[in-house]
Amino acid sequence: ARAGTLPVPLTPADITGEVHCHSTWSDGAHSIEEMARAALARGYRYLAITDHSQSLGVANGLSPERLRRQRREIEQVQARLPGIRLWQGTEMEIRADGALDFDDGVLAELDFVVASVHTGLRQERDTLTRRMLNAIRNPHVRLIGHPTGRLLTRRDPGDFDMEAVMQAAAQTGTALEINASPERLDLNDVHVRRAVELGVGLIINCDAHHTDHFDNLHFGVATANRGWATRANVLNTLPPAEFEQIVLRRRSA
Repeated sequence: ARAGTLPVPLTPADITGEVHCHSTWSDGAHSIEEMARAALARGYRYLAITDHSQSLGVANGLSPERLRRQRREIEQVQARLPGIRLWQGTEMEIRADGALDFDDGVLAELDFVVASVHTGLRQERDTLTRRMLNAIRNPHVRLIGHPTGRLLTRRDPGDFDMEAVMQAAAQTGTALEINASPERLDLNDVHVRRAVELGVGLIINCDAHHTDHFDNLHFGVATANRGWATRANVLNTLPPAEFEQIVLRRRSA
């Protein structure tokens, strides 16, 4: 601190939008328009709707056909809310057998793809690591959601090779999430520090299933600050056009 080498702390006001939230199309409590209006009221300039994918039946995951119907609704809401840029995405399940829940043809139709593990978290270390790496190497996947899968006081993190995952994320340009939900806080601050060292892009999301969940943003920002992340490391400090150019563009496999 005396040397003046500490990074400038992030604040919630630095976050320009989020790309991981849920609506009543899957397991969220509010409609797409309600989520978009809540994000706009908080000053966000963009929001990706990322409802769960088809194999996560417990969360009413969307089939490709339902995704296409949802896009029409997002376009209608966008027409009513020109003040916020809306994108359609998915929180796609990384299935227990290692396969991704949608094929590349479906993924190519979407604006943003989050890939996450919700099942099979107790698999052996090598198996779980391979699942994560398979998702990271898919050129449509932009973000790995809540990477360790932990639920504080309820579920331990999955056992996988985090260093290998971070190295692969750095090589492919895949971002890792700092999930601001107080029951997750995933990545944690130690992971964030290593991601910063490796040049891995980070995105802070509330993983909102309710309009009030956007109020949890400060938890994710605090985690980022403890890991010495700066605006240069956190991709969703970018304005919409720049975020779209850098993050939403199709990357090379």
